[in-house]
Amino acid sequence: MAQSGQIDEERLFSRQVLLADVDDTSMARLRAAEVLVVGAGGLGCPVALYLACGGVGRLRWADGDTVDLSNLPRQILFGPQSVGEPKVLAGRAALSALAPLCEVIAEAQHATPQNLPLWIEQAQVVVDCTDQFETRHLINRLCVAARKPLVIASVIQWSGQLLVVDPREASSGCYACLFDPDLGGTDAACGAFGVFSTAAGLMGLMQAHEALRLLMGLPVEAGELRLFDAKRLQTDRVTIAKDPACRVCSG
Repeated sequence: MAQSGQIDEERLFSRQVLLADVDDTSMARLRAAEVLVVGAGGLGCPVALYLACGGVGRLRWADGDTVDLSNLPRQILFGPQSVGEPKVLAGRAALSALAPLCEVIAEAQHATPQNLPLWIEQAQVVVDCTDQFETRHLINRLCVAARKPLVIASVIQWSGQLLVVDPREASSGCYACLFDPDLGGTDAACGAFGVFSTAAGLMGLMQAHEALRLLMGLPVEAGELRLFDAKRLQTDRVTIAKDPACRVCSG
């Protein structure tokens, strides 16, 4: 791993600081932040890449899977030499070369009710890049309880969804307001339905974008479901009102 002392940090992030909405204080917040990213697939790879290169100080990255050859077209931190390796370990090795100022803590295990609470407690923002219905609801529930902002995305075939849940905002809804956890759901794995590689990249990039804005204190539209059609390059949005009967965010 390259020595951080060899890098001119001021010059590295100089283009971001030129923006009217960004200053040394917001960059310092970013550099001091820890982000939890759950999932290291087609969403998690671009999320981790842009968060690490964008200035996040510490990235805790959790995934229990290993790299498969079919992952490579969309999981852009891995190459043929990574096949068979734990995803987060291969990803950490790639990020250590690309973004040595970011400390990457690789958790080569699946997210569970046992390990998630501590990980979420230590993070300023959580990014859900999973494709499991129950895991998404678990992360949502724990983030609401801990009052931690959560950025959720999903992608299948040509379609993507993006939702920011911010429990600090009393009026915005959570993932359970949109999808009732008691009704169950179908896990839409890309291995069964297919996924276009750049559709996953676009949704992961948008997740990283929202997480960076949250960390820097910039305005973020929480409680709005963004719908993206990658085939037609069309977007739509639906406001998710807080459900007064939601057992997760309405008490």
